[in-house]
Amino acid sequence: MSVVSRARLARLIVIVLWLAAASAGAQNALVVNGVTVDGTTELVAGTSYAPAAALASALGARYYTDADTTMATLQLGGHLLSVAVVSDPAQAGAQGTALHLDGRPVAGPAGVLNNGDVLVPVKPVAEALGGRVAYLQKDHTVVVVQPRAQLTALTAQGSSPQQRLSIRVSAPVGFSQFYNEPVGTLQLHFDRTDVAPDVSGVVGDAFVRADAGTSGGGADVRVQLAPGTSYQVYSLPDGNGFRVVVAFTPTGATVRTGARIVIDPGHGGGDPGVAFPGYGSEASLTLAFADQLQKALELRGFDVSLTRTGDYAVSAAARSRDGVGADLFVSIHGAVLPAGQFNAYYLADASGVSSLDAAIRKNAQSAVQSQDVNALRRKILLGLLPQLDVGRSFAEGLGTQLFQNGGYRSSTTAGAPLYVLGGAAGRGILLEFSPQDLASNALPGDLASALAALLGSGGATP
Repeated sequence: MSVVSRARLARLIVIVLWLAAASAGAQNALVVNGVTVDGTTELVAGTSYAPAAALASALGARYYTDADTTMATLQLGGHLLSVAVVSDPAQAGAQGTALHLDGRPVAGPAGVLNNGDVLVPVKPVAEALGGRVAYLQKDHTVVVVQPRAQLTALTAQGSSPQQRLSIRVSAPVGFSQFYNEPVGTLQLHFDRTDVAPDVSGVVGDAFVRADAGTSGGGADVRVQLAPGTSYQVYSLPDGNGFRVVVAFTPTGATVRTGARIVIDPGHGGGDPGVAFPGYGSEASLTLAFADQLQKALELRGFDVSLTRTGDYAVSAAARSRDGVGADLFVSIHGAVLPAGQFNAYYLADASGVSSLDAAIRKNAQSAVQSQDVNALRRKILLGLLPQLDVGRSFAEGLGTQLFQNGGYRSSTTAGAPLYVLGGAAGRGILLEFSPQDLASNALPGDLASALAALLGSGGATP
């Protein structure tokens, strides 16, 4: 090689290295609440991606992914954000709705599996979980700031032996719990949270006293338990914020007794529903599942009945009437869903074409199948009592509860004018599960525990 060629090659190498350095320098940095998150990149043009685990940690969220790495889930302050994951960055924006917050769609591209790591889009993820995102062009830096939350209420609900402590927080933040067994105290710590001036300590029956204060940049709730009392802590979405419920029960007692639950196994008789190869008909699956769910709920102290106990037809009107006066009406259906995912519907006006289609599909009566949509809406909405928020609260709360109990993910949570839920006057939900889950031994117990927890919190009652 000539001296000139060597010189040209040297210049070319310098240029390539300079371009690489310039390209690397152009990559956006990511700072979350003042902390730098490494590994940020632009897998999709114009969109900053960050490692899901690192971003979740910086936001104070818990991070999970499924065995096949097709879904990433972040849990923060009672809210669940699921992000579909693809292996090809070119497909990240072609997934339709790739993000769901508490079962509701959120705009944004899918996550990407890159060299074994899951990366998620920073802006839609951070904003869905209450953060504010800005881009400092001069510094090539994406800045995420989560506003401080406020603990706005500390209240005792119900009475012994099934009393609850409700803690309302205005924005999603991480929280932790610690039980000091020798002195019988439970302490809950909420990150980046202040205590509202009008919040004061409360005295209970199933607990001695609960007080709120500030510590370590956050808020603490200290609960002195009564002797012989056990507790369960769970969180529920509550508007932009969330609610933490501490449910107290005497050791060995059931969560609640006397509440009436009606389970509605979908289809039956001449209407077998969807045929699932290898699992049988939807009608047979839902009936067998409802029987197991009934037993699991009865073991927890609930009064449970079924709208049908055999393979026979029951009209939508009769099913709806069975829900009159129930504390909760649960209609069970099968659907073509991945195992571990479910859909939840509550009674409301159609929020869109897809919800309306779901309503028409789920009601077998000819009146419901009519194309006269306005008449259907009037028929449903005129008979409602003002308890629609209860069904919505149960549907949304199940996303968190079933995830905590067994890792089930809410795929869709929506309101629809479902005729079968009308009799329960808003205290009803329709659930769709995969045939694999309906046939499993785990889901009945997991769902029973989730429903018991939600009923123990009073559903949507303030």
